[in-house]
Amino acid sequence: MRNDLIRAVFNCGIDDLSLLDDAGADMFETVKRIRDEGKEVDMSSILEEVFKEGIFRMREKLKEEKEQMESLERSRDITEYEYGKLQAIRQHNLDPQTDFSYYINFLDTHLNVDSGKRKVYDEYFEREMEDLSEYTGFNIEG
Repeated sequence: MRNDLIRAVFNCGIDDLSLLDDAGADMFETVKRIRDEGKEVDMSSILEEVFKEGIFRMREKLKEEKEQMESLERSRDITEYEYGKLQAIRQHNLDPQTDFSYYINFLDTHLNVDSGKRKVYDEYFEREMEDLSEYTGFNIEG
């Protein structure tokens, strides 16, 4: 009976619930944001909110790092690695909001990164990629 109730409330199958098993997102906060936006709380809206928040967090980290490296560049106290990272951000116009996408279809749900930018993210933002994957519970494809 409990499983039927959960499936009815979340509008999904029992196996679909496993999609959230590995997500590191705080589900109470996720549901609160969905409700605050006036949306229906179901499996699709939960997955969408988790992806949106994970990508937003990555964007904020990238923005912080870029600002920090630009400050170092202005003070001429930037390392060769940091300069290379800053150049990669500029050259590839990195923006997680546009570089990452997701497709939600329950067990066929995916999180993707622009394949042309994947190498740059893997090289310079390995930790952030891991954080995004851990937050969403999905491997990043692309």
